[in-house]
Amino acid sequence: MVENHAKFGIQKLDDYLGGGLNRHSENLIIGRSGIGKTILAAHWAAEGARNGETVVYLSTTMNKNVAKNYLKRFPFMEDVYEKIHWRFIRVDPKFLLPLTREKIVEGLKFTFGMDGEDIDRVVFDSCTDLEKTLADPVLYRRAITYMADLSYEYGITSLWVEEAPMKGEWSDTKNITESVIFLDLLRVSEGYTRALRILKKYGSKIPLEWIPYDITENGIEIKDGFLVRREYEYEFKCD
Repeated sequence: MVENHAKFGIQKLDDYLGGGLNRHSENLIIGRSGIGKTILAAHWAAEGARNGETVVYLSTTMNKNVAKNYLKRFPFMEDVYEKIHWRFIRVDPKFLLPLTREKIVEGLKFTFGMDGEDIDRVVFDSCTDLEKTLADPVLYRRAITYMADLSYEYGITSLWVEEAPMKGEWSDTKNITESVIFLDLLRVSEGYTRALRILKKYGSKIPLEWIPYDITENGIEIKDGFLVRREYEYEFKCD
């Protein structure tokens, strides 16, 4: 039986998200290289498979051997790795251009290898490859809109993974999603620490603070407490 929310299986994070990601929604994990985006997305995929859901994981950054050697070693993945429908793909412009809705729909259906109605969760890791392949923000926005429309049509819950640029604006992916989880390195008194922030989540009251986490042999582990700035520029004043 499918639960009301699509959980990560990480209790504290699911609680902060109001139970998990909303069903039949588009969602985004974004952060710089090496910050844990793929591991967090893998947690989410594994939790779906563990609950008997049909999960498709589209990867443009790994091949079959890398995924097995890297992801299958985590305890949360060991018993469900083979239950996930892994699709290792390369985004090729010759199959996309000229860009039309029909090409996007046809390409996704071929890649899924099954009917959309039978899929519960999809991970797209990473949509940055699609953005770079199209090399045009207008075309990229059109492509991801077509993909989101297909997810809504079939009632799929989708999780996009995006590489955050070192400088400059993020892509438009954030504008089509209902939730955004941003992973980053923060400077603290002891040096640096990994932390995530839920930038938005429709229909839920979310914490505004940074949430510290570690990447361990068990995967992503949310630490206790929050991280807040010590300085501020505004203060509240009564009328």
